[in-house]
Amino acid sequence: MGSDSYDKRKLHALRAHIDALLAAGASLEGRDPVRLSFEGETLIVRHGMLVSENDQIDVIEALSDITWASERQRNQAIEMCLHHLTKALDETELALEHWAYEDV
Repeated sequence: MGSDSYDKRKLHALRAHIDALLAAGASLEGRDPVRLSFEGETLIVRHGMLVSENDQIDVIEALSDITWASERQRNQAIEMCLHHLTKALDETELALEHWAYEDV
């Protein structure tokens, strides 16, 4: 790339997280979509998020296709997804915590 080029990537926090997983021993299994293997689990980028490739991905895709009859049902589904995503992020942060402080 020439000196006139610029970084066209988006989702820089996601990219940093993927780089941390690769540094921690994850392996790149695919590029379109991005697919990683880490500690026996396959992770895939979907809808701008890195998620485990198991039944939860099916739930996310199913929920994104629903036309909601009421705002209340939609909000409950969003809260459920946020709960599970927060739990997964917390678990991942704990698993990678030692990598963040290794060079300090």
